[in-house]
Amino acid sequence: MSKIIHFPRWAEVLSSSVLNSKTTNAYKISIRWYLSWCAHRLEGCSVDSAREFVDWAQREKNAEEWAVDRWKDALRWFFVTAKAQRSNGTQGKDSVWTPGDEKGAGEVTKMDTREKVYASDLSDTSAERIEAGSDDETKILAVMRQRGMALTTERNYISHFRDLMKRRNLHNAAEISAPELKAYLDYLAMDREVASTTQKQALNALVFVAREVFKIELGEIGDFVRAKNRKKIPVVMSKEETRLFLSKLSGERLLMAKIQYAAGLRVSELMRLRVRDLDLERNQIVVRCGKGGKDRVAPLSEKLTDAIREHLAKVRALFEEDLENPELAGVYLPPALARKRKNAGRDWRWQWFWPSRKISKDPRGGLLRRHHVLPRAYQMDVRKAGIAAGLNKEITSHTLRHSFATHLLEDGVDIRTVQDLLGHASVETTQIYTHVMQKPGVGVRSPLDSL
Repeated sequence: MSKIIHFPRWAEVLSSSVLNSKTTNAYKISIRWYLSWCAHRLEGCSVDSAREFVDWAQREKNAEEWAVDRWKDALRWFFVTAKAQRSNGTQGKDSVWTPGDEKGAGEVTKMDTREKVYASDLSDTSAERIEAGSDDETKILAVMRQRGMALTTERNYISHFRDLMKRRNLHNAAEISAPELKAYLDYLAMDREVASTTQKQALNALVFVAREVFKIELGEIGDFVRAKNRKKIPVVMSKEETRLFLSKLSGERLLMAKIQYAAGLRVSELMRLRVRDLDLERNQIVVRCGKGGKDRVAPLSEKLTDAIREHLAKVRALFEEDLENPELAGVYLPPALARKRKNAGRDWRWQWFWPSRKISKDPRGGLLRRHHVLPRAYQMDVRKAGIAAGLNKEITSHTLRHSFATHLLEDGVDIRTVQDLLGHASVETTQIYTHVMQKPGVGVRSPLDSL
C-alpha cells in the first residue's frame, strides 16, 4: 500500500510555480477533481488512489489520450512537489505517513474531516486556505474584516501578499517599498505573463496592505511594465443554439441557466440570490451588491414563474428542517445587518435561493451554516450541456450573460438600457456586443453576398 500524502497548500505552491497560467489552471482543475473524488470515497491521497482515479475518470468521461495525459501530468506534479516540500521541511515531519504511524494518521484524519466539510469547495477555497500564516497576515485579515471586505477579496489579497514576500525574499511587511513593488509588478508582466486585470488586482492589494494596514507611504512606484490588455470578443449563442443548449439541462440546473439567461446575471450574482430578491408579481430580480457594490434591477421571464414557485416550496421545506437544528447558526448576513437584526439569519426572506445540500463551517466565524451552492458544479454542467448540444463553441456560464445582452440588442433594445441591465459602469463595455450581433452596424452585408 502506497503512502498517504498530506499537501494542504498545494494550490498556493502551484500558483507561485514557474508554469504558465494555462497549465496552472488545467492542473488546478484536475487536482481539485481528484481531491473531491478522494473525499467522496473517504480515501487518502496516494499513488494507488491516483492510479485508480485516472482509470475511473477515463471510463467515466470516455476520455481521449491527450486528456488522460493531462490528468496524469497534474497528479504527477502534485505528488512530486509534495515530496519535495517535505524534503525541504516546509510541510512538517508528519505530512507523509504509513499505516500504523499514529501521529501521521491523526494528521490525515484531520485532513479528511476538513475535506468532507468542504467537499463542494476544496483546498484553495477552504477556510484553512486563508488562515493567517504570520503576524503580518493576521493584521491584514483583521483590517479587511473590520471593513467588511468580501471573502474572495481576503483570499486574493493574502495570496498576492504571500507571493510578493516570497518572490522578493522579504522577511516582514516593513520591508515593502516602492522599488520592491515595482520589481514584483515587472515580474508578473514579464515572467508570469499575467493578464492586465491580474496585475491591477495585485497592485491594488499590495497598495492597500502597505498604506492601510502597515501605514507605509510608498510614494511614486515608478513606470513598471504593464501587462498586455487584450480585448476578447465574447462567445455568444444564437437563439436557436440557446434553445438547443437549454434542452440538454434538467432539474435545478435548468432553472439556474434559464434565470441567468433571462436576467443576464453574473454567476456570482446568480449564486447569491436570496428569497427576497425575486419579485414574481413584477417579474423582476433585484441584484444586490453586484460588481462594484452596486444594486440593480434585472428582468425575470414570466415563463419561469411556476418553476420558481416549485423550487421555493423545496427550499422552504429545507429551511424549516434547519430551524429544528439547534447547531445551525442561520444564514450568513452582512455584518452590519447581523448586528442590527439578531434573528434575521432565521428569517425566511433572507435565505439563499440556491441553498447547498450540505452543511459547512463559516470560514470567518467557524459557525455551522447552510451556505449557497458554489458555482463549480453548475459551471461544469453548463460546459457539459454545451458539448452535448454539439455546439462548436466553448460554452461557459458567462456565455449566457453574453447571449442575454446580444439578443436584446438584436431585438432593438437601446444600448443604454442594456448597459443598465448588465450593471456596466461604462457604455464602452456594453458596445463589445455590437461586434457579435447577427446584423452588426447598420445591417452591413459581406461583399461576397453581392457577387
